[in-house]
Amino acid sequence: MASPIDKIFSEIFGYAPPKAGTAFERLAAIASYMLNDGEVVHDDKIRGSFSKSLYQLDVHHKAANANTMGEAKDYSIRNEKVGRGDLQKLGGALPDLIEIDSGTFFSATGYTKPAKKYAESAEKMLGKPITLYGLRPGTELDEKGFVKTIVVRIHLHCPQPEKAKWLPHITEAGQSALKVLLQDGEERIEYNMELRSFHDSKGQEIQSLFDLTSQGYGETHEDTGMSHASFILKDHYININGVLAEIHGLEYEIPYSEHTQELRITDDSGHRFVLLDQSGNVVKFLTDRRLREFEFDDDGKLIKR
Repeated sequence: MASPIDKIFSEIFGYAPPKAGTAFERLAAIASYMLNDGEVVHDDKIRGSFSKSLYQLDVHHKAANANTMGEAKDYSIRNEKVGRGDLQKLGGALPDLIEIDSGTFFSATGYTKPAKKYAESAEKMLGKPITLYGLRPGTELDEKGFVKTIVVRIHLHCPQPEKAKWLPHITEAGQSALKVLLQDGEERIEYNMELRSFHDSKGQEIQSLFDLTSQGYGETHEDTGMSHASFILKDHYININGVLAEIHGLEYEIPYSEHTQELRITDDSGHRFVLLDQSGNVVKFLTDRRLREFEFDDDGKLIKR
């Protein structure tokens, strides 16, 4: 008879391991990796240093700081908690496996009080600690207090240079130079010019209007929604109908359009399993999407896709 966890495993991965309990053991192997990376093998075997007995490890986790053996029990069909006897089997193997630094236990149904007390005393009795974890299907109550959606509201001020007003302030010397454009008897003359660049006194281009404004237009005035200021341009000239006219600078007025956009980052992947510490606190969520990142090779080695 398949347990509820076997059925969920099949929904997530698209297959069901033939042996009862294997699905939960593999979930425990993935959870162990999520806790501490490293190299994880499901259903590994190690021979005891003293007894020479061959021990089967549901989870063998080799990390940078520890070499751990893990047991995994899914008693959800019979609705029983993991008892002291299960912990003693793990505890009996630890002293015989010199290369193993600690033990972990994963339960789908929790632990009895005697089992918890045994784990708490393991390091004193065995010289190696045993850490207990709960691993079970998640509920909405587990997610209480965790952020599911992050909402970012972005308020944009977008300059509209195509609607800008530009007014060069011409020096007295520049004004005198432009008088050559006046014909005898003329009091007014009009020219249409395209302001693209600025020159030195010899007519060489020294910078473009694009370069000048590439760092922005300054602060926006909230009451008008515009930037209104000037660029001081010493020794700059503009070309008006072939005449170089010296300018003090360039006064400008730039209107802005305002837009507000909302960005939502939502975790809607489904927290199918939760990993709990001995006190019942949520340590990690194992979402379907994250679980599908893993698979096992023919030797039981955990592989991250």
